[in-house]
Amino acid sequence: MIHKMKSCSLPNVITYNTILHWYVKKGRFKAAMCVLEDMEKNGVEADVYTYNIMIDKLCKMKRSTHAYLLLKRMRGDNLAPDECTYNTLIKGFFDESKMMLAIHIFNEMLRQGLKPSLATYTTLIDGYCRNGTIDEALRVLYEMQVAGVKPSEVTYSAMLNGYCKASMPGHALNLIEVLKSRGTAINRTMYTILIDGFCQLGEVSKAKEIFKSTLADGISPDVVTYSALINGMCKMGKLEETREILSRMQKTGVLPNEVLYTTLVCYCCKAGYVREAMKYFVDIYRRGLAANSFIHNALLCALYREGMVTQAEQFKEYMSKMKITFDVASLNCIIDSYCSRGSVHEAFSVYDNMEKYGCSPDVYTYRNLLRGLCKGGHLVQAKEFMSCIVHIPSAIDQKTLNALLLGICNHGSLDEALDLCEKMVTINFIPDIHTYTILLSGFCRKGLIKEGQVKAASYLFQEIICKEGMYADCIAYNSMMNGYLKAGKLHKVEMTIYDMNQNKVYPNPASYNILMHGHIKKGHLSRSIYLYKDMVRKGIKPTNVTYRLLILGLSKHGMIEIAVKFLDKMVLEGIYPDRLSFDVLINAFSEKSRMSDALQLFNCMKWLYMSPSSKTYSAMINGLIRKNWLQHSCDVLRDMVESGLEPKHTHYIALINAKCRFGDINGAFRLKEEMTALGIVPAEVADSSIVRGLSKCGKVEEGIIVFCSIIRAGMVPTIATFTTLMHGLCKEAKISDALHLKSLMESCGLKIDVVTYNVLITGLCKIQCVSDALELYEEMKSKGLRPNVTTYTTLTEAIYGTGRTLEGEKLLNDIEDRGLVPSYTDQCPEWRMENAMDRLNMIRNCRKGTAFNNDFKVLHADHKSIHKAAAD
Repeated sequence: MIHKMKSCSLPNVITYNTILHWYVKKGRFKAAMCVLEDMEKNGVEADVYTYNIMIDKLCKMKRSTHAYLLLKRMRGDNLAPDECTYNTLIKGFFDESKMMLAIHIFNEMLRQGLKPSLATYTTLIDGYCRNGTIDEALRVLYEMQVAGVKPSEVTYSAMLNGYCKASMPGHALNLIEVLKSRGTAINRTMYTILIDGFCQLGEVSKAKEIFKSTLADGISPDVVTYSALINGMCKMGKLEETREILSRMQKTGVLPNEVLYTTLVCYCCKAGYVREAMKYFVDIYRRGLAANSFIHNALLCALYREGMVTQAEQFKEYMSKMKITFDVASLNCIIDSYCSRGSVHEAFSVYDNMEKYGCSPDVYTYRNLLRGLCKGGHLVQAKEFMSCIVHIPSAIDQKTLNALLLGICNHGSLDEALDLCEKMVTINFIPDIHTYTILLSGFCRKGLIKEGQVKAASYLFQEIICKEGMYADCIAYNSMMNGYLKAGKLHKVEMTIYDMNQNKVYPNPASYNILMHGHIKKGHLSRSIYLYKDMVRKGIKPTNVTYRLLILGLSKHGMIEIAVKFLDKMVLEGIYPDRLSFDVLINAFSEKSRMSDALQLFNCMKWLYMSPSSKTYSAMINGLIRKNWLQHSCDVLRDMVESGLEPKHTHYIALINAKCRFGDINGAFRLKEEMTALGIVPAEVADSSIVRGLSKCGKVEEGIIVFCSIIRAGMVPTIATFTTLMHGLCKEAKISDALHLKSLMESCGLKIDVVTYNVLITGLCKIQCVSDALELYEEMKSKGLRPNVTTYTTLTEAIYGTGRTLEGEKLLNDIEDRGLVPSYTDQCPEWRMENAMDRLNMIRNCRKGTAFNNDFKVLHADHKSIHKAAAD
């Protein structure tokens, strides 16, 4: 169109100004400059409006200096800048915090004979207020009133904004009162500025009062007003009140915009309420809005931070599919998540692709990668990576070096750690208290530490941390106490606590926990209870570790009921028990076969989305089997499998035996199939467990049927299966069948052990086939097997009972040669046989009995004191 007009010489300044205005509005500044040049070529002179369009755009682009050059160009073209030109430049320079230039422009305006208008004064007041010079703003306000220019609502809004930004809320309220007394209407913008100002200062309750005043004055808050209040509540962590305000807002027909949704999502992500953040995210699209990349990245970071890895990976795929840009913070979260899970290769893959996402690695990227390498035990690669990044500007900081030091202390040698501390100085990083605390922890790490390590740690603590002007914090003291505890020096731990108090470094819960742990290990329950009371008395809130230690100590001393009271107490105090606390109690209840209590705690764990340890599952299953609660034990066993823990084959075998004992053969077979499917044991071992279960409960015929099916399938039953089946046959006096199994066992290449021979010998002796039993005894010795007390006892009793004393002469000599009984060759064979029987039975009974330690000491804790502590 413009080209057609130019051919007829029709374009004038209005034509060009129209095109110029739209180019500038659309942000096409270069095209606008071309239009300006085209005007000159075609002889169309620019007017003031032409230049004002360009000056306004340059100021908005933070290029006010270039805009000022256009002002000079105007004068060169004999055009006089108007008030709008100067106001735009003043605002531009104030926006760039160039106050002196803004004042210079204002003075120039006065020199040109232009009289400041309301807009000029308001621009000056707003500029001064935004730059924090309230006194100058008040001076301009006074001059304005003297000049007879009446301030507008916008002028007063600027003053209110200045008071709020300068943390002068009292002055802002006074201004509102003055305006009300003059009859000036307080509009929605003014109230919004006040609400936002008080929210920024953390005075949310006052902001809510002002909000109520807004409603009382008949002013309907808009989305900006609500956003200011909700933003303040989010900063103060008042989630419930935020929900109420949001609900009230939507009921009045004011819907959230993209800015408010960004505030809500980011706050929820920061506070860990990821699911609620996701709801707002869904609402954004439901209302026809579009979530910005900031919201997406905040959600992605929160999902990884909260350990919701599967959902985070899915959301990452969604972002890639929708071509939403990843920022460096979200990429760092992805890297950190991979490193935390031990997937260092995937973390480095993300690092390699950072440029593809348009991001450059920062100090957090390098630190996370270094931590990941150290955590995974890749210490050599971590040191190589450090040598690569040490020369990159701003790639490492003190925390990065401390991360490497921690890795060396965990997986390397202490000499390497000391070398790194020396190298820190050479690259201009002075070791700080955190560095020395990590080193201190390195000396005090891993099990029972050596005496030399304790001395080195003590030297580091006393001579370097305490005497080099560093402030030894609670963490440093705790590390030292932990070292003393591992070295078994409980008195040193108590002395360190005393030193802490003397140096006004007050112990934290971890300090008390370390000392309490030492006393629990020593069995000093009363002392542990005293420490707990001392914590409460000093206002130090016990942690779940504190309660766990008390529960452990009480359980060890058989005070399970009181331990449960402490569990209830910690829940009432809002402290969630950890898995170990439940494990201790469930194990204690299971050992005492109090399975109702154990199951109740087990259900509590499931309700809290916890899973017991493998040891706890084992204790529960064994306890339930002892109580013959077979269905419950099966349920717990299957829950163990669902939790990702691998049960022991002994659990299944014990249950199979119990099922067989109670006649639930089908249930036993189902357990056998389940055990085979899980691959816990080979198929022949699983089938063998059924044979043993049937045999033990007297169902030998059924056991033989299953046994034969194993043989037909080309599998070899276990030695224990052969032995158990032989035992069952011998009990039924089917010795020939038992001996046939022995032959079959040898043909299968299985080595017959002492237990198998004892079963057969016992069976033969039972039917008084003593000669055959003695033949097996000789065969046993010829194969290099050493008969045990059971073998000798069974044979001596059989020989003595059948009166075949002369046949037992050789057996008696063997027993005496083994030193099990004294040699009495001068006595008659009958007396020697009777004496051997008595002594062998005594030895066997002693081995079956429980040995008691005479040095065992029971600590009598102050029961009344413990009961009172639990009640308190």
